[in-house]
Amino acid sequence: MNTGMTGRALSGRSVLVVEDDFFLAHDLAAILEAEGAEVLGPAGTLTEALDLASSSACDAAVLDVNLRHLTVQPVIEVLERRGVPLVLLTGASPETLPPDMRALPLMMKPVEAAALVAHLAACG
Repeated sequence: MNTGMTGRALSGRSVLVVEDDFFLAHDLAAILEAEGAEVLGPAGTLTEALDLASSSACDAAVLDVNLRHLTVQPVIEVLERRGVPLVLLTGASPETLPPDMRALPLMMKPVEAAALVAHLAACG
């Protein structure tokens, strides 16, 4: 994923990244860091994600819907209680997601860097 951007749209913001695919997690972190974000994680397991979501102050979150066959719903609940804006990532058809997840901002994998940055920049 190449951002092709030169701005720093996320300067001063911390973004939690939850993604179990190592290469995609690395790409997401690179995109966000290139735009000035401090990346928390990436967390690759539900346990790591819950720990970071519960203990770290973040301005936004990028969450893979499924982490090694487990839903990211518990992390969503923690972040929503804290008022943290988030975006979900999935490679599956949106119709296969639970109804409560379909109501959240959703991006399909592979993620377009510019769209992800624009969404996160608009969150805050």
